[in-house]
Amino acid sequence: MKIYTVISMFIVLVVYEYFSFSVGKPLILPSGESILMEIFTIIRGTTFIEIISVTVVRTLVTFVCILVLSLVVGILAGYYKVVAALLNPAMILLRTIPTVSLILILLIWFGRDLGPTIIVGLVIFPIIYELVVGSIKKVDSDLKDVCLLFGCTIFEKFFALYYPNLIYALSSGVQATLGLAFKVMVMAEVMAQSRIGIGQALNYEKTYLNMAGVFGWTIILILFLLISITYDSMFIQYLLSIKLKNILE
Repeated sequence: MKIYTVISMFIVLVVYEYFSFSVGKPLILPSGESILMEIFTIIRGTTFIEIISVTVVRTLVTFVCILVLSLVVGILAGYYKVVAALLNPAMILLRTIPTVSLILILLIWFGRDLGPTIIVGLVIFPIIYELVVGSIKKVDSDLKDVCLLFGCTIFEKFFALYYPNLIYALSSGVQATLGLAFKVMVMAEVMAQSRIGIGQALNYEKTYLNMAGVFGWTIILILFLLISITYDSMFIQYLLSIKLKNILE
């Protein structure tokens, strides 16, 4: 599969270079060489680490906090129908409101520093929440009766019935949500005109019509996303490998 990935990437690069050469306007489609040189310039910059750190740390901290909150609230909603009924209107609102509208409203309310963080939280919360609730509700009622018959504790019941479904649901959903969190964060930083971050760097390159810089920062963000998703996938696989008896011991 890796060889096909390499071939696919090579084809994309060749096609891009062809269109870049055909258009002949760096302001629209800069050459691959100019983008690569711009990436090296960005990495050598004195503020590169700070810019990356602000966006990455802000996104990851928000993501982890929302993940924990979604797990707690989602498990409660899966266990108790009253909790699910109370939260349902809010979840419908968060799922249906346009992301751009949400960004504009929250930026006005919370400003350009706190706004992007809250925006990311409200965008990804209903997604993870639905994954958790769905995994809890998928458990067969007959299995619940078996646990009740054998007098299992709440702890044993959770890890025997709900834990496997929960981890399998999160194994794919969390990776997609993490990617979404980064994209929404950068978009919010751009619209908020943040003081520092990848969004601010993109705004700077756009202001000076440096399209190669815009492409450069975009590629850097994609690479960070791939690294984050890879480590996230490894962590999920570790959780899947944990045996129930080891947990209970």
